[in-house]
Amino acid sequence: RGFIVAVPTRIGYGVTGGEDVEDSDPCDRKNYSAGFSVASEQIVAVLEAVQRRPDAAKDRAAVIGQSYGGAASLAVASLNPPGVKAVINFAGGSGGNPKSRPMRPCSPQQLERVFRDYGKTARVPTLWIYTENDQYFGPTHPRKWFDGFVKAGGSAEFVQFPPIGEDGHQLFNLYPEVWKPKVVAFLEAQGFSAPAMKASK
Repeated sequence: RGFIVAVPTRIGYGVTGGEDVEDSDPCDRKNYSAGFSVASEQIVAVLEAVQRRPDAAKDRAAVIGQSYGGAASLAVASLNPPGVKAVINFAGGSGGNPKSRPMRPCSPQQLERVFRDYGKTARVPTLWIYTENDQYFGPTHPRKWFDGFVKAGGSAEFVQFPPIGEDGHQLFNLYPEVWKPKVVAFLEAQGFSAPAMKASK
């Protein structure tokens, strides 16, 4: 579809090394907004670096994230960075542990407040994709987070697929054939159709 694809590795992971700035406070009083803020700053820095390329469109970008990256992508949406026309959140959130607390993330009400705050300023169209058997966040918490985001003013569409595999949290990585039609339709609705991309070259 004509995209330049950049896949950032957030500081504290992989070869970047350093402190994990996203690890914030105990389970019962997580400070999610601080970690998402740092992650969104890193995403925006990568976005700006790509936009400086001579072969990149300055006004046609999409931000897509999975799990913590999905939540960080919504934080980016709340900033409305120049050129971003769409944001896709795959299984976004934090504080989940499928082994010790399946479907019961830490401080879910705090996450609801964070996403509601993002909805107050986000004006970029967003697509939220989850599954009923997400072992990190379960079937009900994501809907509450979404409802808070929309009620606060955010532009969003929510899709929850039926149970898939042993843990639907892995939808993005393992089952692209399931989510691809919905993502393609969403991108085309935001003007990212393949014919339009060809015509713009």
